[in-house]
Amino acid sequence: MNSERTIRHNCHTVLSALLAAFGCLQAAQANPTIISPLPANGASPSAAFVFVFSEPMDTAFTGVDFINIVYFTNFTTSDVWSGGNTILTCTPSPAFPANQLIVWSAFGQNPNGDPLDEPTGGFFTTGGGSGGGGSGTNAITTFSVGKVHHYQQTSAGAPTLDPTTPYGFSGVTSLSSNRTATTATLTTPTTAVYNLFHLPPPSAEIFLLSTNITSLSTFDAAFPAGNYSFFVQAATSNQTVVVNLPTTNSMAQPNAPHLTNYLAAQLVNPNQAFVLGWDAFPGGTAADYIDVDVGSEFGSPNPGLPGALTGAARTFTIPAGTLLPNTTYSSQVGFFRFVGATNANYVTAAYRATYTEFSLITTGSGQLVLTNASWTPGTFSFDVLCSPGQVTVEYRTNLATGVWQTLLTTNSPGNIFHAIAPQAVTNRLMFFRARNGS
Repeated sequence: MNSERTIRHNCHTVLSALLAAFGCLQAAQANPTIISPLPANGASPSAAFVFVFSEPMDTAFTGVDFINIVYFTNFTTSDVWSGGNTILTCTPSPAFPANQLIVWSAFGQNPNGDPLDEPTGGFFTTGGGSGGGGSGTNAITTFSVGKVHHYQQTSAGAPTLDPTTPYGFSGVTSLSSNRTATTATLTTPTTAVYNLFHLPPPSAEIFLLSTNITSLSTFDAAFPAGNYSFFVQAATSNQTVVVNLPTTNSMAQPNAPHLTNYLAAQLVNPNQAFVLGWDAFPGGTAADYIDVDVGSEFGSPNPGLPGALTGAARTFTIPAGTLLPNTTYSSQVGFFRFVGATNANYVTAAYRATYTEFSLITTGSGQLVLTNASWTPGTFSFDVLCSPGQVTVEYRTNLATGVWQTLLTTNSPGNIFHAIAPQAVTNRLMFFRARNGS
């Protein structure tokens, strides 16, 4: 998979973006850079974000992700390139929430493959309404803890555990606009105490912990179910808030999402709507949440917004014209179980999530692929990956002489159908091709 387009749903990605934004990562050479003013606090929740690059970029591998700091899911934007591929305009779709802290993380390269130089990430807060007014700071303090498992699916078979960052934990404190603090710590149920990383201005209201562990037993031992105690120390007053991460009996770690039409997702006609499907999640209910991200171009709405996917959802539709042709999108489907509480002073949230990452590949309009050939005594068969509509499959027994003959013509109801060639019983060699139409 193209790791540059992969979004990890824990603080690891956020912290990397932050370090890059504040110059903690060093560049080895002069590469493309973002030369426009970076997103600032008080941004309108609905206004477009414009990124101007120092030189033309490879639009297939360049973009900007906008991330929910609490649940570490992607906000969706409608992206348009202009100015000879030097200007990327990202318009929230739907509008971002008001008074929301948002992480942005840019990635990409120029046509020569030179990677984007720093700064490539940072934080900003949206204003109080669609008109862009308001202070752009947090209306209320948030405390959250979460555990995430990461998988990859590279075939129609079962997904496999990500070998590099399989298990991630995050703890986040985001202070309200009328508060300041000097330090924040998180004490786990094992009594281990972690100092939360305090972000520098303009995001000094954020304290966070991010870690990835490769051993499940070590991960669960370090971050078990139970009470996680946040302690915020300030010059005038201190605060202790407890967030309970329920046991797996009451909030089980979700199963790894498994795509039911992975093969069709490798041949998506961008000019037609594509319905991504997955197996039902055991125990999935309307209280749970499913997150779908297709690169940085398109994704499912966040919880509470119209069209948000509940835990009982089985499909997600990508509208026609949303994606570019002949492009590979690093994508993911995640299942969230979460609990939370709100009072007059702060919000608490705890969640468990499991993500499966995969590549979604678009083609030029109308392209067909023959795959999954199978021979059994008496017959030869294969799958045809296509767009819904009429498809004709033809064959020849000799490429040097003869003419193409029709094997079948069918109206495919979906993105794949199975073809059988009984002529293989009496012909040692056969050649096949497929085309749209009759």
